[in-house]
Amino acid sequence: MRTRYLKAVLRQDVGYFDLNVTSTAEVVTSVSNDSLIIQEVISEKVPNLIARGSTFIGTYIAAFLILWRLALVIFPSVLLLVVPSLIYGKILLSLARKIRVEYNKASTIVEQAISSIRTVYAFVGENKTTTEFSEALQGSLKLGLRQGLAKGLAIGSNGITFAIWAFITYYGSRMVMYHGAQGGTIFIVGTCIATGGQQLGTSLSNLKPLSEARSAAERINEVIRRTPKIDVDNMEGEILDNILGEIEFKQVEFAYPSRPESIIFKNFCLKIPAGKTVALVGSSGSGKSTVISLLERFYDPLEGEILVDGVSINKLQLKWLRSQMGLVSQEPTLFATTIKENILFGKEDAGMEEVIEAAKASNAHNFISQLPQGYDTQVGERGVQMSGGQKQRIAIARAMIKAPKILLLDEATSALDSESERIVQQALNEASVGRTTIIVAHRLSTIRHADLIVVVKDGQVMEMGSHDELMVNENGFYPMLVQLQQTEQVKVQNNGNKDLSTNNSAYITNTEINITSSRRLSLPSRTSSANSVAPDHASLVGEMNVEDKKTSAPSFRRLLALTLPEWKQATLGCLSAILFGAVQPLSAFTMASMISIFFLTDHGEIKEKIKVYALSFLGLSLFSLIINIIQHYNFSYMGEHLTKRIREKMLSKVLTFEVGWFDQDENSSGTVCARLEKDATVVRSLFGDGVSLLVQTISGVTIACAMGLFIAWRLAIVMIVVQPLIILSMYTRMVILKKMSVKARKAQEESSKLAAEAVSNHRTITAFSSQDQIMKMLQAAQEVPRKENVRQSWFAGLGLGSAQFLTACIMAFDFWYGGKLISQGYITAKALIETFLILVSTGLVIAQAASMTSDMAKSAEVVRSLFAILDRCTRIEPDESSGYLAQEITGCVEICDVEFAYPARPNVSILKDFSISIEAGKSTALVGQSGSGKSTVISLIERFYDPVKGVVKIDGRDIKSYNLRSLRKHIALVSQEPTLFSGTIRENILYGASDKIDESVIIEAAKAANAHDFIAGLVDGYDTRCGDRGVQLSGGQKQRIAIARAILRNPAMLLLDEATSALDSKSEKVVQEALERVMVGRTSVVVAHRLSTIKNCDLIVVLDKGKVVEKGNHSSLLAKGPTGAYYSLINLQSRAHNST
Repeated sequence: MRTRYLKAVLRQDVGYFDLNVTSTAEVVTSVSNDSLIIQEVISEKVPNLIARGSTFIGTYIAAFLILWRLALVIFPSVLLLVVPSLIYGKILLSLARKIRVEYNKASTIVEQAISSIRTVYAFVGENKTTTEFSEALQGSLKLGLRQGLAKGLAIGSNGITFAIWAFITYYGSRMVMYHGAQGGTIFIVGTCIATGGQQLGTSLSNLKPLSEARSAAERINEVIRRTPKIDVDNMEGEILDNILGEIEFKQVEFAYPSRPESIIFKNFCLKIPAGKTVALVGSSGSGKSTVISLLERFYDPLEGEILVDGVSINKLQLKWLRSQMGLVSQEPTLFATTIKENILFGKEDAGMEEVIEAAKASNAHNFISQLPQGYDTQVGERGVQMSGGQKQRIAIARAMIKAPKILLLDEATSALDSESERIVQQALNEASVGRTTIIVAHRLSTIRHADLIVVVKDGQVMEMGSHDELMVNENGFYPMLVQLQQTEQVKVQNNGNKDLSTNNSAYITNTEINITSSRRLSLPSRTSSANSVAPDHASLVGEMNVEDKKTSAPSFRRLLALTLPEWKQATLGCLSAILFGAVQPLSAFTMASMISIFFLTDHGEIKEKIKVYALSFLGLSLFSLIINIIQHYNFSYMGEHLTKRIREKMLSKVLTFEVGWFDQDENSSGTVCARLEKDATVVRSLFGDGVSLLVQTISGVTIACAMGLFIAWRLAIVMIVVQPLIILSMYTRMVILKKMSVKARKAQEESSKLAAEAVSNHRTITAFSSQDQIMKMLQAAQEVPRKENVRQSWFAGLGLGSAQFLTACIMAFDFWYGGKLISQGYITAKALIETFLILVSTGLVIAQAASMTSDMAKSAEVVRSLFAILDRCTRIEPDESSGYLAQEITGCVEICDVEFAYPARPNVSILKDFSISIEAGKSTALVGQSGSGKSTVISLIERFYDPVKGVVKIDGRDIKSYNLRSLRKHIALVSQEPTLFSGTIRENILYGASDKIDESVIIEAAKAANAHDFIAGLVDGYDTRCGDRGVQLSGGQKQRIAIARAILRNPAMLLLDEATSALDSKSEKVVQEALERVMVGRTSVVVAHRLSTIKNCDLIVVLDKGKVVEKGNHSSLLAKGPTGAYYSLINLQSRAHNST
């Protein structure tokens, strides 16, 4: 079911995900919790229900055969058991659906926070996340209380069985008196009917899981049955024998499904000749990337059509069409597997030679081959183990390996430094030969050789032609864009132009040598694979396993301590359970005592005593109903509040863990979400059902044993002594089920992680038609646990069968021994029946409790897992009470003799003997090749990681001595890949700041980031929803909102990691000016590939291979001439721009 569901999800069109903001969280929940609920119901609850149902049917058939008149009169009373069950089942199902909807809201908050943990930490958004999560849980808590009340009514209605016994007592006495029926026959028929009714009533405990499973199945089947408008599984459509690659947009009108009121294209027309390279340029949000989305058939136009080789793409087979295209997106998407597997997503059946050739073509082979695990290096969730440039090169290799007829490059080189960009651009130019290529670019130097350049503005083609043709019209749109970029470049070149021209030829040779050597030693600037961990650091990777051993004995006592705030409800619930536990032995005693009345000869005495017993049964019926309502409501109250408290505690604790913890594969956002969902749900079940039944069982067993010993102690002792044999069988079953639970949990976590990643990267999967590869990965993750579970299920069945066999044998032994005691005169027949029924009722209670052993086994595993999280000590405490609370900082940074390697790859040094001083109030730029350690410096300043050796100081104080959250409040970070949350634009700008900030301040921050105009142009303005991870906005729009968020913070220290990389030239110029204004008077650290953006910085530091190779201001570094590293970088960019 997991496989079919995930396959159906990945089959959906892109518009489905745009319209379902919580789709990632919903999928994780369905793959983890929903499928687990269905699995448990099918494997345990349904067999249990069938078994009890069969008992009910069998006993009633027997009753009809023995004494049909009595059975026929009593039979309609079955409706009194069935009708309430159906009503309450419907109510419980409705509540289960509403609870799922409410929890999905909370799950979405967690999934987005964990997957964007660096942004959450940088903007001190932990409290905001936990507060929103807590508020979202409030809805499911209220519904859970209503569910507890409904369950109490449902189980309490089981007391109708006693009312039926009251009727049996009355009517049976009349049959004895007036129809000559035997007392023994009345008892047998009554027992059959009572047993059947009891079994039917006991099966009511399965109503809740059955209703939840039905609700879960409906959610899953709704997606499985949904046929998308754009269906990748539809094998109909034409397949062209020889595709040339001519593309034509004819009068296309288009609006995104999530914003139908905002028209992107209207009468859009564009013809792209086959085998030509066409570049789309224009301001951010003008519709450039939309062209690629429509061509890939992520969406269909509202009007008009798109043709490939003269055939409408709607008439072509979709899978084949996408196989002819290779896509490289602006934000590179990688999967949490090896580099090799990521490249093979482009062509599943490719050999290793093809993988290496594709990597070489994208300038990725050299850095990959230098990694300890080479092509088998794990890239981590969302490729977090790689630097931005490395991710982009792997993504390009993935597109190149399929040798597409149409190549789609959406800012394909935006994340690369100048050196890498030049080489990759050359490779892309060569790859473009002979195939149709569409390039979306902001850096105009990368597209000047395109056969056709198309300027797009407001969804319209404003002008088109080659570079030279468009430059003829000085007042045209394209020359204006070129002028914007050249203006900045000329300023950079002015100081060193003479030296550059003089020494250019000498430099070229050195550059080629430097390129080769630097690429060979290029290292990633993120964490790496857990697979490449050195032995001395294995403790970090296996941290959860180590902690699991420490907490191998699950602490239910500690769990009970968490329920102390609900001690009143716990007391009432336990008292009710104790009282209800007494119902079973009391009813058994009443039944046994009543039997002797049928053997009396005085009709008057029979009538008088029958009236007492009938009223006793009616009293038990009413008592059972009331006490169950009190019991289940109070236990639900305790369980729901405990569940909410555990989820809050787990999330609060997780949000204190160091970033390195989240880098581990086993701690992906999908896995954490699944644990919050499943672990807390199991605990709720434990306290809603488990503890209630446990108290009930202890009470019933204690009272029954006491009564049995009082009535006939010789028989009672024998019956009590043999009970452990049944318990031993059940315990064996519990041990087996516990092992199965561990394996099932492992498979479920792997599935959840894979599902979350697949949904987050659904565009990439859709573009490369990689659904089958994801399915194979999912099946592989589940196969071993599945086989093991099947094997151990045989042993679990053997344990249950043994227990039932022993129960029957023990009953036979009890009657044999009781008969001997009667023959010897030690007890009477009445005492035998009373003791037997009372203690057999104890066996039934134990058996009922034993049916919960599987749930208890799972609960034990979950409790252990839960406390492993709560007891874990973070390596970087963010809110140390003894830490220095920074009221304000100047921003002076000193990094002294630092050595650093990411925790997941300790044998690969990123920084070596690294030292740098950043003056307060000054701007410092970090430049160098991709993977040289630039972003690592920012991570150390934010204290996402601690150095292996050396010290990082801020304002002369060791960063470890600060209260980290108080320090981060004075720092603002803008990352290379902007992270937005699924709220409104206003909420995203306000993230990490006070909600009481005036609207005018928000607007000023947006204006400073050049975001106000496009926001104001949206229908809902600042209340426009950004979608899951900002999917409703373009890359440039997301980046500007992220910059506005940083500006609003008014920080003492500003960290800009490629802050303008996603912007077009016009936006970049305006935003760069805004950033330079913001940087005045505050410490700024800028990581940049475009050197034109950092020429005005007070200090420029050039990094290579984790070391500072030179530093100074722009002029002093240029003055070093061709031997200077900075001069070399400038030369690379200037040669590219000079030709423009």
